[in-house]
Amino acid sequence: MDISAALTTEEVAALSDPLCSFERAVKCLRDVRKSCGTTTGSTFEESLSLKNTLDCSEAQVRTDPSWAQLSILLNCEYQLYILNSATPLRYNPFLSHWVEAIQRLSHPLTGHGQANGRLHHIHISSVRAEMIKSLLRAGSSSQFSNASPRTLYETVVIHRETMPFDVEPYIQMLEEEGIYERKHSAKEGKQPTTNQSFEVSKGSTVDKPKLSDRELWDQNMLSRLESDPKSAISDLTHLPVELAHLDFLTTLLQERTLQQLSIEPSPIIREYIQHALRMAEQMGQPPGFVMVDSLTPSFVGESGVIDDNDIGIAHGRAAQIRAVKLLLLFIRNLIRKALLPPEDIYYEIQEICVRYVWIKEVREFRNFIEEGTSDEQASA
Repeated sequence: MDISAALTTEEVAALSDPLCSFERAVKCLRDVRKSCGTTTGSTFEESLSLKNTLDCSEAQVRTDPSWAQLSILLNCEYQLYILNSATPLRYNPFLSHWVEAIQRLSHPLTGHGQANGRLHHIHISSVRAEMIKSLLRAGSSSQFSNASPRTLYETVVIHRETMPFDVEPYIQMLEEEGIYERKHSAKEGKQPTTNQSFEVSKGSTVDKPKLSDRELWDQNMLSRLESDPKSAISDLTHLPVELAHLDFLTTLLQERTLQQLSIEPSPIIREYIQHALRMAEQMGQPPGFVMVDSLTPSFVGESGVIDDNDIGIAHGRAAQIRAVKLLLLFIRNLIRKALLPPEDIYYEIQEICVRYVWIKEVREFRNFIEEGTSDEQASA
């Protein structure tokens, strides 16, 4: 699977009618896929294609706001929520996406909904943010089943019918699961801003941006790979098993950043996978259980530095399965894009296939690996 895959043109068109109810749009998308013979893969793969489509549409709506773009954004959010509704919110792989979308898209509504007959991108963003808030608040998508993008727009923008929403409990969930580094408590009311520098003066620091500030974190890590490669590599090999980090590692290989810095990528990826496997194993143990190698969960700390502390990681089968599935997606993507020879991580692949054979996606991954090996032998 391509981690950057998005919905096809036909699929996007099925979600672009502002008068079509959200429930009806689900059926339209299903019909389009059936007529085109499109397969969606696993739930996670389909979710990723929706997420990538959201990112693309969000960029387009800033310069070309339209009813079609509004509909695409809202329908993708609706279907993304439905696909992952069975996963407890705390372990939901897209909780960070929703939290960050609320923080990024929530704007005070001013003026009219349209100017010169055109929608304003600020209003489109506000409608999307309100929809996400309602989904998280209610824990259900039922309130939107018979609604349409047009009716939701009128409710939020025209009638200004919105409700207060506290995003802090959801941020706390992400902190508790190690997806965000822990910040000051909500009572202190301190939130970092993106324009704060890492250092104010020698020996003093300010609040660092949350891990969700991807551009700043990526930029800092790239800088550290140049100035302090030993420390940066140590941090890279101990990142949490999260989509944002896996995407960053994949980008390093795709753009040959490590090779340009005279850094061999295979040992880094191999050590990271070993670390991810230890974390997954720890997740399967009861809270408070200490492994023989005294594994301590790692979190991204100040200036992108990994802090080994006593903050607990997620435990339970749901968290473990989620971590393994993310790791599989990462490895499969590297192999399919020929970014890393599978023989370089042969033993890690074998460990996954044996230890987690009870997970359906692991069995599918094993078939993928075996088929690839067979094809190589046949071609030889």
